[in-house]
Amino acid sequence: MRFILVRHAQSEWNQRGILQGQRESSVSARGLAQIEALLDALDGFPIEAVLSSPATRALSTAHAVAQHHAAQLRIDARLHEQHLGEFQGMMIQDMLRLHPQAGSALLAGDIDLIPAQGESARHAGERLYHALLDYAQALPGETACAITHGNTLAALLWRLHGADPAVPFSRYSPANGSFSLIDVQNGEMHVASWGHATHLLAAGCL
Repeated sequence: MRFILVRHAQSEWNQRGILQGQRESSVSARGLAQIEALLDALDGFPIEAVLSSPATRALSTAHAVAQHHAAQLRIDARLHEQHLGEFQGMMIQDMLRLHPQAGSALLAGDIDLIPAQGESARHAGERLYHALLDYAQALPGETACAITHGNTLAALLWRLHGADPAVPFSRYSPANGSFSLIDVQNGEMHVASWGHATHLLAAGCL
């Protein structure tokens, strides 16, 4: 089975440099343009199911993809963003000022950093990993689109690229509105390609 993993379109908080985690923020004007570009990019894929994080910014993207492909939409909390605990709702510069050590580690891509009252990126990536394996068995058809978030998706890609502790997971952080192709065969997950964003560049909304 093939999964098209999409990072949701840009939100207002993405645009303003505010850490979202599992807090809510609506899609920005650039995000709306990214959704339109994404629909064009995914036109040739036989998408039969759409999975989504429950976050509003993810659902905005997911509803558009599901409607465009006349596909069933399923909402699953395992696709949610990394819970950033006390960092949620902070401007990045405020996090670095108030929590210099932990904040710097987060931005440096420390996959095991656990913000106070939050979770690590490794845990978020594992949530997504096991959700996809479950859906690979449960869903009919061969192609599904899953709408998730930056840190959660980056952590999964880090895992699938070898889980090298010397490599920051943030190296695999995808652009808003980009997509990656993940194949599951016999219970094994492999990256076919990742970080597709030429559709965003062509539309001027990368």
